[in-house]
Amino acid sequence: MTKDADEVAALVEVYRAGWANLDAAALRSIWDPEHETVYCPSELDRPLVGKASVDRYFDRVLSGIRHVHVMAVSDVRIDIIDNIACVFFAFHLEGVGASSEPFTVHGRNTLIAHRKAGGWKGIHYHESLRGPLAG
Repeated sequence: MTKDADEVAALVEVYRAGWANLDAAALRSIWDPEHETVYCPSELDRPLVGKASVDRYFDRVLSGIRHVHVMAVSDVRIDIIDNIACVFFAFHLEGVGASSEPFTVHGRNTLIAHRKAGGWKGIHYHESLRGPLAG
């Protein structure tokens, strides 16, 4: 991989680790606060627009999860065109919700990031689930 691809792959790892550790701050750190971020979680009817909305989403969703047993990403594909990165990856998440109910979620994601002076930041995210969402 190139240096840029390695840095973009690091964003995917922050995403994975954020869910694995129920770390909302890590998940919030992925997004560019100076850009009108669009985040499309599959369980919502409308996209979340703006970093503040995305931040509230992570706080709400993670508060509904008691424990994560497994969070794995696979099939990571990164295409970089100038200062834009298009990333596809699949994920597998297993855990226990706040109501002590186990859950398993399989999904596919597309992340668009752009290069900033301090590194790469996400600006758009689209998720497609293949299983029920916790909560």
